[in-house]
Amino acid sequence: MITAVGQFQRDIQNELTVEGIAAAEAEGRYRGRPPALDGDRREDVRAAFHEGASIAALARAHGVSRAAVRTALADLLPGQGILPRPSA
Repeated sequence: MITAVGQFQRDIQNELTVEGIAAAEAEGRYRGRPPALDGDRREDVRAAFHEGASIAALARAHGVSRAAVRTALADLLPGQGILPRPSA
């Protein structure tokens, strides 16, 4: 009997969790923080990087961290691909 009540409570919690996630996704608040550089700012950073600007200078100019600039430039930077895991 106690197990049945516990399972019922767990089912209710799972339903509420699914509903909460769906509501957050509908409002665009789910899946983490939005990127610091998006849209036109991202394209400006990429263009300036092609012209020879450093990552630190771009970060200072746009008021973001160097990591945010590296994220915006991820596909342009050498050696930023995913490394294969060493086999055991």
